[in-house]
Amino acid sequence: MRRTGRDERRLIVVLAIAAAVGAVLGRAAPTGIVLVDAAYVGAAGATLALAGGRSRRWSWLASGLLALWFTPSTLGRLMAIAALMIALYAVATGRRRVLGAVVGTLLALVLGDLGDGPFLGATTLFALIAALPMCVSGLRLMPGHWRRPVAAGISVWVAASALAAMVFALSSTLAIGDVTEGIQAVNDGFDLAADGDQAGAATAFDGASDRFDDARGKVSGFWTLPARLVPIIGQHARAVQVVAGEGVSLTEIAADAARSIDPDDVRLVDGRVDLNLIRDLEPVLDRTERALVRARDRVGDARSPWLIAPVDDRFDALLDELGDALPSARTAAAAVRELPAFLGADSPANWLVLITTPAEARGLGGLVGNWALVEADDGRLRILRSGRNEDVNRALRARGVELTGPTQYVDRWGRFSPNEFFQDVTLSPDLPMVAEVSADLFEKAMDESVDGVVVLDPYAVAAVLRLSGPVPTDELTLNARNVVPFLLEGQYVDFADDEAARVRALAQLVEGAFAAVTSGELPGPAAVADVLGPVVDEDRLGVWWAAGDTRSELVELAGLDGRFPVPESDMVAVVHQNAGQNKLDTHLRRSIDYALTITDGEAAGTIRVTLRNELEDLTLPTAVIGSNDQGYPLGTNVARLTVHSALDYRAARIDGREVVIDREIAFGHDALTALIEVPAGESVVLEVDVAGRLDPEAYSLLLPHQPLVNDDELAVTVTIDGEAQSLPAPATLEHDTLLFPGPG
Repeated sequence: MRRTGRDERRLIVVLAIAAAVGAVLGRAAPTGIVLVDAAYVGAAGATLALAGGRSRRWSWLASGLLALWFTPSTLGRLMAIAALMIALYAVATGRRRVLGAVVGTLLALVLGDLGDGPFLGATTLFALIAALPMCVSGLRLMPGHWRRPVAAGISVWVAASALAAMVFALSSTLAIGDVTEGIQAVNDGFDLAADGDQAGAATAFDGASDRFDDARGKVSGFWTLPARLVPIIGQHARAVQVVAGEGVSLTEIAADAARSIDPDDVRLVDGRVDLNLIRDLEPVLDRTERALVRARDRVGDARSPWLIAPVDDRFDALLDELGDALPSARTAAAAVRELPAFLGADSPANWLVLITTPAEARGLGGLVGNWALVEADDGRLRILRSGRNEDVNRALRARGVELTGPTQYVDRWGRFSPNEFFQDVTLSPDLPMVAEVSADLFEKAMDESVDGVVVLDPYAVAAVLRLSGPVPTDELTLNARNVVPFLLEGQYVDFADDEAARVRALAQLVEGAFAAVTSGELPGPAAVADVLGPVVDEDRLGVWWAAGDTRSELVELAGLDGRFPVPESDMVAVVHQNAGQNKLDTHLRRSIDYALTITDGEAAGTIRVTLRNELEDLTLPTAVIGSNDQGYPLGTNVARLTVHSALDYRAARIDGREVVIDREIAFGHDALTALIEVPAGESVVLEVDVAGRLDPEAYSLLLPHQPLVNDDELAVTVTIDGEAQSLPAPATLEHDTLLFPGPG
């Protein structure tokens, strides 16, 4: 090899500087301290370039091949191939130091950006393995007066790092036990708070704070500072310190909140809620919410793919606790911000309460039967008036009220004249649309202002009666056990020959339930949430707040908004309306079977809906099994069935026969509707073929839930590029949605 000239040596220095800068710009973060990582990575990059200028050509090839093997990126592979080409050129033409420096620079850029790696420290290990041939060869060829001090320096650094690692390992082992106990105490505190035991929760949070503080002391002493400078070990030191520090801050705030507030103080007593108590809660709950968000963000930022399993497991446990607690904290904070307005703090708020029955299905669940207008004024509730759908119908027709509201609602449902038949206002499966239209129609028909709408079905009424107690009527006493069968079908059987008595019993139920709620003392928020939670999850209780220009955060966080969802990927929703004008949906069962195949992004599937009419008693009153003079045989369930799909419609069959069905665009996707007649004791099958493009790497299936009397039976099979994934069949769809994840 020829002697290296001054200009070539200068060029090697420039390449070393470039290698240092390029490596620093990569993703390597061995300690988690930005400046220290920059120093480590920059020094490693410069060293590799300088070593390349000294090392043998075989080492260039060896390091290049290893880098090509380890790099996950296309750009990294291209740079590794370029380095190999230069090395091969040098093998053929003779070694020049500057060519080795170029190879080292390219490999420094590749190895400084290996990403996270498949396991703890993988990228560091890969980088060391790939750089080793060039570095060892370069060190051996280094002049002796340089080689000896360099080797000594490396030995000292390794010994010091090992000592720092051992000290930290001992400290962190002791601290991990404290962190584990602290996380368990946090879990206990949240559970006790949810059960209403504020004193117990405060004690648990105090204990958690002590454990986290002990852990912080063990990993934050001066003896652990050197460990922060050691690759990989430094990540663990920072992580444990962050978990301990955030644990102390969070639990101190949580303990203070548990001691200073008792949510059960906020309750309905003799028809009134003390708004001052709600206002007093706002600063404490707001501070708690902010503390949870800060802890989640800081713990999440401190997490690293370099963490070993014991530390990573503690991160998972704490993040799970924070993730579970944050929605409740946000809901509570939103509640104290918004409830005063809901309860008429500044001016009276009128709430239109609609009671629906899924025995005669509508898109939102069921037909509107009874209604009540409730006024909230400075926390006090009183019923202004109540009635039947017929009362609103008469006023709408007398005044010639026109249908106005969201364009989609008017276009799709206007032909059914909800401005003349108020009971059909729930045709849309989207609560905000239904509420906006119903409030508008009611205001125009009844000369009453409406600030909010509450929609509840018989199952939600039963939940209310669990809180308030039974309600006596002239003919019977209704309670949480018998009110559902009474509202679905019993009222028509019990009062088959006395319509006036039936209407009177329903009116007494509405007014009696309200009187029971407002004349005594309801449980606190936790107990109320336990009772109402299941019906909220099943979309049987919904709320809409009209005042203001923005959506209610509380309504959305509490899951009361009833908004028809928008899919991120795929969706199947089956919505049916009872077109027979009877109450036969109590006896209807639906099975939904969805089979989908995705190949190279092209999707094709079939949605198979089976309707089974399980009516056995044809002696039931005609209000239940008739068709309101439409001419259908007794017991025939007539369903206007709509299938919503994120894919495009291709074909449809009813019991195997090709049919043409109505196709509309609703909520941004295909809505496919067929009128289906199902005689008593029989079944009818609707099949809809759909197709389109879906991303197989990000596939998910959204299955919105229509709250009917009987839950759907569901079977799903999705085959993505030849790999079948099945949802256990039959599965019951009981909540708002099911998310079926694909391989992505």
